[in-house]
Amino acid sequence: MFAKHFFTLAIVLVLLQVVSASVYNQLQFIKIKSPKSGATFEAGEKIKIEYIMQPLVFNSVSMGKALSLGIHFHSRSGNVKNQKLATVATQCPVTAADNKYITHSTTWTVPANTKPGSYAFDFDELVQFRHAQIQVKETVKVSVIEK
Repeated sequence: MFAKHFFTLAIVLVLLQVVSASVYNQLQFIKIKSPKSGATFEAGEKIKIEYIMQPLVFNSVSMGKALSLGIHFHSRSGNVKNQKLATVATQCPVTAADNKYITHSTTWTVPANTKPGSYAFDFDELVQFRHAQIQVKETVKVSVIEK
């Protein structure tokens, strides 16, 4: 009888985890400072990409840490991603400190042959919690305009 209840509870917990996975649509330990959603750029323009790392220990608690961050640039139609056009960075710095926020930044140039339209930056974070790793993404929608 105990095994039956345990098995049922295990199935319920797995289902809850699968359902709640859709909650992880934003970065866990990184806050994007720039670019902001809705920003406009011109083809060939340099963009400052800046993000803030959450402290490893915050209010005397360690929730986990970011293991890696990759940034990709792709075209989009409305809320649908189309084609990945460029990899901005595959291994961005994710160093963090105890009780201190750290800001990292890099610059990237929008390819000169980019046509005006809707685009987006995808920030892909690999997160380490106490007993699990998850991959989370945040998309920043931007536009490329004519010069």
